[in-house]
Amino acid sequence: MTDDLELELGADRSLLLVDDDEPFLKRLARAMEKRGFLPETADTVAMGKAIAQARPPAYAVIDL
Repeated sequence: MTDDLELELGADRSLLLVDDDEPFLKRLARAMEKRGFLPETADTVAMGKAIAQARPPAYAVIDL
């Protein structure tokens, strides 16, 4: 299964999720983790920017 995920998502499965709706953010993170991503969450733009600068993700979902 891991080999299939690497083919579909690439070797870097890091995912940054930014949203101020905490319950939604947690549900989305769990759902994306089940799909093979390695999610990291932020509930503010400032926090999301800090994470992105420190550990640039391969993927991101940002609520504007």
